[in-house]
Amino acid sequence: MSITLSIVTPSYNQADYLPITIASVVDQSYSALEYFIVDGASTDGTVDILQQHGLSGWKTGQNTPSYIRWISEPDHGQAVAINKGFRRTTGEIIGWLNSDDIYLPEVFERVATFFQNYPHVDVVYGDYHLIDEHDQIILRKKEIPFDYNILLYGLDYISQPTVFFRRAMLEQVGYLDEQLNYGLDWDYWLRLAQHGATFQHVPHYLAATRLHGTAKTVVAPPAMYAEHEKIRNRYWNKHRFQSSTWQGIYASVLNKQYRFKRQLLKIGLRRTIDFPPSHWVMARQ
Repeated sequence: MSITLSIVTPSYNQADYLPITIASVVDQSYSALEYFIVDGASTDGTVDILQQHGLSGWKTGQNTPSYIRWISEPDHGQAVAINKGFRRTTGEIIGWLNSDDIYLPEVFERVATFFQNYPHVDVVYGDYHLIDEHDQIILRKKEIPFDYNILLYGLDYISQPTVFFRRAMLEQVGYLDEQLNYGLDWDYWLRLAQHGATFQHVPHYLAATRLHGTAKTVVAPPAMYAEHEKIRNRYWNKHRFQSSTWQGIYASVLNKQYRFKRQLLKIGLRRTIDFPPSHWVMARQ
């Protein structure tokens, strides 16, 4: 019997990209699937797209597959929408795909097989593409095996749309923090790790993250950096100086150390390096 996957897509005013996001789920060959789209009462035509049966970008001429459900109502942010979807689905394996990102072909079959073959693994993540608003690949990103210190003290190097995890994790660590707007995925990976979840990197391209002018990671307001600092401080266990100045210097050195370690691992294990750096690319979008 196939393991059931539950995919949740939070959406708000992303009508330009939502059809291809949906198509990347619908066009998977995996049958044991439930898909829930949670829209925050969009005003850009998203609801019209969801109400249609013969979508451009879906399998032309066919009705909406029965495993797709959706809701459109006001909410209080992305984390609230995702949690709502988690609570309304039942699959043993969970993933979420933002309404401007896409899955690559045959991903569900690969992920489900992996979870079946490795019952001790709780969380899977993989390699990914960065794409532009026209679906063109900007960068191909290969990642490294899980390293908690790099994740916390260096950077969040785990691409969210490539992540799948067992529903049992929700029962153990709870749902996404609904007070967070930018680093809700990073906070969740750290929380899972601190509760002993086993992470496994799969060295295959699983998804694509879209960079465009209105993406949160591109706009990057000061509030995002403040929230990231707040998240790091939740899990930080290397406070060594009472002086905030010296602690800040120490934190900066530690950050560079673990970022450098990641690049060394990329060279040694994946024969690649991050050049140009992603933040250079994002700054030019």
